[in-house]
Amino acid sequence: MPTADLLLLLPLSLVLAGALVALGFEPFLQRATKHALLPWLSALFLVLAGVAQTTVEPGHLHGILAMDTARLWLCVAIIAAALCSIAGLQQSLGRDEYPGGESYALTLFATVGALVMTMANDSLALFIGIELASLSIYAMVGMRRSRPESNEALFKYFVMGSVFSAIFLYGSALTYGATGHTGFGHAAIDTQHLPLLMFGQVLMIIGLLFKVGVVPFHFWAPDAYTGAPVAVTGFMGAVIKVGGFAALGAIWLNLVALMSGTHSGGVLSLGETVTLTAGGSEQLEKLNLAFLVLGLLSLVLGNFSALKQTSARRIVAYSSVAHAGYMMLALALPSTGTEIQLGSLWFYLVGYAIATAGALSAFAAIAGKDDLGDNLSGLAGQGRAQPFYGLMLTIFLISIAGIPPTIGFLGKFFVFADLVAKGKVLIAIFAMVMAVVGAAYYLRMIIALWAATNKEPTLAPTPMLARWSLSAAAIAVLALIAWPNQLTKGGVAAQAQAAPTAKTASPSVAQPVPPVVR
Repeated sequence: MPTADLLLLLPLSLVLAGALVALGFEPFLQRATKHALLPWLSALFLVLAGVAQTTVEPGHLHGILAMDTARLWLCVAIIAAALCSIAGLQQSLGRDEYPGGESYALTLFATVGALVMTMANDSLALFIGIELASLSIYAMVGMRRSRPESNEALFKYFVMGSVFSAIFLYGSALTYGATGHTGFGHAAIDTQHLPLLMFGQVLMIIGLLFKVGVVPFHFWAPDAYTGAPVAVTGFMGAVIKVGGFAALGAIWLNLVALMSGTHSGGVLSLGETVTLTAGGSEQLEKLNLAFLVLGLLSLVLGNFSALKQTSARRIVAYSSVAHAGYMMLALALPSTGTEIQLGSLWFYLVGYAIATAGALSAFAAIAGKDDLGDNLSGLAGQGRAQPFYGLMLTIFLISIAGIPPTIGFLGKFFVFADLVAKGKVLIAIFAMVMAVVGAAYYLRMIIALWAATNKEPTLAPTPMLARWSLSAAAIAVLALIAWPNQLTKGGVAAQAQAAPTAKTASPSVAQPVPPVVR
């Protein structure tokens, strides 16, 4: 195996090794030692994986897993979110004297799954990533077996997640039947197989829409987010969304290139600028319209439902639905122009993942025993009592709300500007109005955080891992605004087009098939 291929697998291998080491040590450690040693052990492997990730060159592994600049940034965001979540778990589980330490290994296994989802250029590889991430998170959602809401959340999430995984797998089978291979890249397709291909692709997309929590596939989110520990809630909201939307974007770009007759049959970069033609416009327009409708519904339902909540976790659950709506709008095809590029989506995802995981990890420290203080009244005055966590939580919430000068503001700005450039001005204006509505419930949390109160505040220690990871995440949220071109037009698009693998056919994805008859 070439050295470049080994380097592409190195970050995955390091995180997987960390999960196995943590799982192997866990039975032999005392309860107190588990929550002191295992978080640091997990963090060490995550940091090593993050460093290794920055050394990976653009390329692909036989067309199954791919790496480009956009994927690299998304993978780094996943690793950063996992690191914040590990710090949050250390505080909440150590405070609650949770007897097991398996949650740290499960977090790393889920991280591996999300990384595979992000790098996948093949439906079977993507399915393996989905299941590895999902099964690990199912277990973490149901960690507190003595609490009824945790058991209910696990049951709903597991059953419905299994159903939609089966839908995704069935779609993969239909796509294989239409094309003869499992890769995303299709240079051409016989018209008699086109309906089968489109049906298979739609089923795969539906399976992914459930994973990322888009309306009407969001019904699992409020219960799952509420039943899980606070730090797990942040991990779910951040990491699964990155992996799910990376996979969704890869499938969408490849499908657009195929239907437009511009696909080379090779591995497309996530930063690729795809040229649109009139060919296949009817099928693409129907799917594009569905994306827009689901995105707008997610904005409305997510934001207005979050306004009524008093539980921080339910606010995050419904706001994650709203954020999924913005991401769906970023997938839209242009009304005017002949090109589509998803740089705004990737930038939005990076900022959202880091800020969400950081916010929930900071909140885990002040939520009280068993996270019973996760409502707004429990949040009151905690910023004054614990300035470090108050400052960290404020920075992350400002970013998630899309308020300058944070990466979250720039992410929303790019999505809105992209919609305007695509000729969808009214949709952009509506999305801006929804952003103002969304900012209201985040500001409500910030006001409660710093409000004066007479009650005795919950005081939590500040472990070194939490200080380092949350501080690094906060700096990233404020500093990454200086490098937007790495994930938007002129950055990743230009680099991806220059990368040799973006236009080079691979043995597993570029099998010759009959041309489309137009």
